[in-house]
Amino acid sequence: MALLIAAAMTSGAALADRLPAVSPSGVPAFSDDMLSPDFWIRRAPAANAVLLDARQIAAQRQRVLGPQGGLFDLAAMPATLTQAQVAAWVREAEQTPIKPVIDDAGQPVTEALLQSLRQNSAVARIPASATARHGLSVRRTFLRALPSDRAFYAANDARDYESLQGGVLFPGEAVIVGHESADQQWLLVFSTQGPGWVKRSDIGIGAADMVFAYTKAQPGRVITGDQVRTVFTPEAPEVSQLDLDMGVSLPDAGVAPGDTINGASSYASWAVRLPVRRQDGTLAFSNALIRRTADTARGYLPLTRANILRQSFKFLGERYGWGHQFNARDCSGLTSEVYRSMGVILPPNSGQQGSSAALNHRAFSAADSHAERVKALAQAQVGDLIVVPGHVLMIIGHLNGQPYVIQDVPYAVFKDPQTGQRRKTKLNQVSVTPLLPLYADDNTLYVDAMTSLVHVTQPLRP
Repeated sequence: MALLIAAAMTSGAALADRLPAVSPSGVPAFSDDMLSPDFWIRRAPAANAVLLDARQIAAQRQRVLGPQGGLFDLAAMPATLTQAQVAAWVREAEQTPIKPVIDDAGQPVTEALLQSLRQNSAVARIPASATARHGLSVRRTFLRALPSDRAFYAANDARDYESLQGGVLFPGEAVIVGHESADQQWLLVFSTQGPGWVKRSDIGIGAADMVFAYTKAQPGRVITGDQVRTVFTPEAPEVSQLDLDMGVSLPDAGVAPGDTINGASSYASWAVRLPVRRQDGTLAFSNALIRRTADTARGYLPLTRANILRQSFKFLGERYGWGHQFNARDCSGLTSEVYRSMGVILPPNSGQQGSSAALNHRAFSAADSHAERVKALAQAQVGDLIVVPGHVLMIIGHLNGQPYVIQDVPYAVFKDPQTGQRRKTKLNQVSVTPLLPLYADDNTLYVDAMTSLVHVTQPLRP
């Protein structure tokens, strides 16, 4: 073991000696070798050791639905919804961080235009009280701030951030339906993430026990690729070529090997069960096939450092997607999907990931010095999350004492070591970078902006 450690240190030092101050790609202290997960797996201590067992992961999944966990427990929601509660959901859904300034054509977004969209919310039609309806998302669908497909942006050069985009639901996620839009094309739903508007055609409505029985079913196949699709089938278009993101868990269909499903034999595929929406909007279920060659697993992957690295690198080079736009992910989408493939559930945004009571974390404040922060990062482990205001990064290892991260980020901002001048490299994708040289804004290093270091793989003490 001592020889292995010494060899790794020697190898790391030798590589560090070869690293350019700024690589041809415009990233400091970087080489192409770092774009392989194997590079970091070889350097990870006990890379294949299981860090949290099934019991500990199940406990974490319960805590994330509890007080200050970051997600809402839909099973604990009241059976009757009041007008005041649903109206509050409408207002809360509209609170997105991106101010709507211009539209797709570059024209100003006026208050009159926004008010016309708000009218589609039909707040005046919310009844004094109503029985809560439950449903499942039947495909990958967006949570919207208003019942509209209109796209708005804060500026012409900021079109990677769409103002009305509030998040995403994956196939099989439970919701409570609270209201519908005036044009009857949108449903106001409350998911584990909170409220948002969803296209009516993407939700199947059914009894609560029917909905929760599906969400609590044992995972048959778990999607472990960056994105997988069900097999094409004209016989059942509702489950044909359905997009399935990393970490989506689907129950087995429970059919005999070789049975025909939607016009094809199941012997060379995995048969899974998916929610579908009938023409009248009610919930049903349909069997579907996923090719055996697709990147899936029988149940969740073991939570190991090697798997954290392999899973995160499957997104390398993917375009940044605010709120899962562009069929992609943003910074917190990256971290949450990586961990979800191993059964760990993270809240949907970076701030919640940094403060969730379901996770072991160290908080930082202005009282923590730069040296104390650097020391904490030197002790960080593979898979730890660094949270700064509005962003989250994941530790993938250390080289010559310097922490490296994988992150979904627009730019790498740093001082050029040779010129001392500020340099801004456009990335706009899932990228590998060193951490310490990078700036979170024009004046503050990431390390000094850090609000939390999240030890996801360390169990909370009882």
